[in-house]
Amino acid sequence: MKYTIITSASNLKVREVLEVRNKRSRQRHNNAFLIEGPHLLEMAANADCIIRHVFFSESFIKKRDGQRLLKRLFEAGADIFMAKEHVMSKLAETETPQGILAVASYAPIDLNALTLRGKPLIVVTEGVQDPGNLGTIIRTSDAAGADAVVILPGTCDPFMPKSLRATAGSIFNLPVIFSEADDLIGWLRKKGISLFVTDIGADKSIFNSDLHGPLALAFGNEAQGVSQRLRDTADMLIRIPIIGRAESLNVAASAAICLYETVRQRTRPF
Repeated sequence: MKYTIITSASNLKVREVLEVRNKRSRQRHNNAFLIEGPHLLEMAANADCIIRHVFFSESFIKKRDGQRLLKRLFEAGADIFMAKEHVMSKLAETETPQGILAVASYAPIDLNALTLRGKPLIVVTEGVQDPGNLGTIIRTSDAAGADAVVILPGTCDPFMPKSLRATAGSIFNLPVIFSEADDLIGWLRKKGISLFVTDIGADKSIFNSDLHGPLALAFGNEAQGVSQRLRDTADMLIRIPIIGRAESLNVAASAAICLYETVRQRTRPF
């Protein structure tokens, strides 16, 4: 396995990695994003994600599993760089660097290219601004067997490091699609998919709603919920009953409850 040694934090490749962290430069770098840690990199490789550059520490290559992963990524066509420890510390986002990170890229998916099952389940996020919440929603959507997660404007970047870590690799298991609200609404109508919007003031409880049919579940901003546009076009507004004194639920918790109520209904008679 061939690799290049990087000894300076001012190296051109190091500067490129730091630029990729800036969302405004992503387009310039062909929708590049960073993957940190062996677990996420393994999942990305299993999903045939395009991994362009890999950076590892001197200690990482001493591990047998590290050697195996680096060999696999090299054979898949990635450029491999061994960075000195002080360089890796500058590149890593986590407080305890795991010794390996990569620059990868993704090809945006269009709604019309999405392959659906007989009873599709789509998760929609609008204005979800906390990366940990968004990553958890993607992870839960994957666990619940959703067909895709649709990201509407105002939602944070699912490929930013904190979001990516919160997905625990699930972002590589199901389509994550960027869309405008009007495009999504038109597509849902064309496909015969009902739009259910979570709203704390709704009359209908999620537990008394029929979730068997083709369904899109929409979750909104942590403080304000979904936009009036989605509320006005929803087939149904639904709420999660709050029995105690809490004013509301975390958006990731709300998504988990709604998704698994859907799973429960679809695996048992309504």
